[in-house]
Amino acid sequence: MGKTLLELQSELAVSKRLIATLEAELDLYKQKYRDEVDNNEYKTKYRELLDSHWDWKLKQKSLTELNYDGDETPK
Repeated sequence: MGKTLLELQSELAVSKRLIATLEAELDLYKQKYRDEVDNNEYKTKYRELLDSHWDWKLKQKSLTELNYDGDETPK
């Protein structure tokens, strides 16, 4: 008539193991992707912070250009 109950149970068990393996690989891929995204977001935020610092510093320099003597050591 077709497959026996034992054959069907065996195929079901193999299918469940394959699904579990694929889900584990998917979770690993998601974690790697999230780590990469987080890392890029961190780099972007850091660059923006540096840019804003240098923008502020140049603005301060231009505001005090007449008195600017080139000495950038903190006082």
